[in-house]
Amino acid sequence: MRHAKKLIVAMLALVAAVALVACGDSDDSTGTTGGKSATVTGEFVTLAEAPASDFQIMGKAELDRSKGTVLSISVSGLEPKTRYIAHLHTGGCDQADPGGPHFQFEKGGSEEPPNEIHLRFTSNGAGEGKATASSEREVPVGEAGSVVIHRDDSDEMTSFEAGEAEAETIFVHEGVDHAKEGGGHGGGKAEPEHAHSDKLACAELEGAAAAEGGSSAGGDVPTIVVRDGEPVGGVAELEFDAGEEVRFRVRSDEAEEIHVHGYDLAKNVPAGGTVEFAFPAELEGIYEAELEQQGAQIVELQINP
Repeated sequence: MRHAKKLIVAMLALVAAVALVACGDSDDSTGTTGGKSATVTGEFVTLAEAPASDFQIMGKAELDRSKGTVLSISVSGLEPKTRYIAHLHTGGCDQADPGGPHFQFEKGGSEEPPNEIHLRFTSNGAGEGKATASSEREVPVGEAGSVVIHRDDSDEMTSFEAGEAEAETIFVHEGVDHAKEGGGHGGGKAEPEHAHSDKLACAELEGAAAAEGGSSAGGDVPTIVVRDGEPVGGVAELEFDAGEEVRFRVRSDEAEEIHVHGYDLAKNVPAGGTVEFAFPAELEGIYEAELEQQGAQIVELQINP
């Protein structure tokens, strides 16, 4: 009887150990990296700074860290049969220079893959395009700010041929310096520096988290753009109910102090940078946010009962 009890206890211990292992395996398979989701996505929007065009670029960008890094984009609203290039950036779409610097695995290193992530593609006859790039290295959480699309003005071609139903290119950005050896791009030529035109569209991935003082929580956040000491489009009118969280960003081409009167909150924004305000709507009434040094109002903040 004593031996039977010992056997039962041993079996229960073994079952518990197996359950713990299984639980650990389950956590690993949920697609998380350091407690963060292994996959982040963003929707492309046409940038206000883009050259005038009849086309509105839309689509999706997805970055997957479950095994190294895989960045995929799928877009529409492009000019038909036109070459484009997209880059992974470190900043958000709402920065003065949308996206900020290119992401680099080794900061200050080569401006070409495999140190950067580039996606070169050609739209099909319907103005649609897809591209995927992968690397055996993982982009650190918080550093995949956004994906920005330009026209590709280089002489290097993709594998797309006119008449295909879908333009799609796939690159593997690892082990080969594409600028020197031409691996994966189909042309064998080095990309000329800055061989792309103005930024056309941007998809934010982790840009809010990477921006100065930014936060990725809470959906759309109004952004007031300040140029030459004035809010673009006039004073922004923001309305919240008491008890809600007031959130807005200010992007300025000049260094300034942003002051929210009534709440007596102030933050400094660097030239070309973005600063975010987030605070509870505790005081009812109408308040102003202004450029403290120039005394120019940029926000009218209305807090309802």
